[in-house]
Amino acid sequence: MKINLSENQMAEIKRIIQKELLIKGIVPTDDYLFIHCFSKLQKETVYYHLFIENDTLILRCYARLFDNLGLSVLVRSTAKNVFEYLEYQTVYQKTIYLENGIEVKI
Repeated sequence: MKINLSENQMAEIKRIIQKELLIKGIVPTDDYLFIHCFSKLQKETVYYHLFIENDTLILRCYARLFDNLGLSVLVRSTAKNVFEYLEYQTVYQKTIYLENGIEVKI
């Protein structure tokens, strides 16, 4: 289920992500908030999907991280910052981070 955020919350999420990644677009779909990013240093595309499922806030990331430790640290740090902000702003205290389909503790 798509998460509903205010304009101020969306602006803050953009600010958090833009500290580390270049945002190419944020598009609310029927199922999730789609965030398309680009890492200038590693020259890689990063996709985040932010949504709610069973009262759990889920951030799913897709990126080519298999041989790129720097990018892996970058996307996990960004995800952690987004989670910390949203846990404070919303009622969702349980969070899950999925990286290329695998749950990762951050």
